Amino acid sequence: MKITINTRTVFLFPTGLITNRFTAGIISRNLKKEGVRLTKKQTSLFIKEIIRYKKNHADWNLVEFESKNGDMVEVKI
Repeated sequence: MKITINTRTVFLFPTGLITNRFTAGIISRNLKKEGVRLTKKQTSLFIKEIIRYKKNHADWNLVEFESKNGDMVEVKI
């Protein structure tokens, strides 16, 4: 995963550390607190599909937005 802020600051995270079953459990517990009912299995399947999509579309942006003060943030998997 690559997070770019204003094309100067770049953070790199190993995708395997972020997209795994342990993380899926954390995500599902946090979503449950917000009122969204997803099981760990459903969340794992969603993460698996994101990884599969990434293999076919390597230059895909997961999130891209601009803040009020003009900072541009881009997240690629």
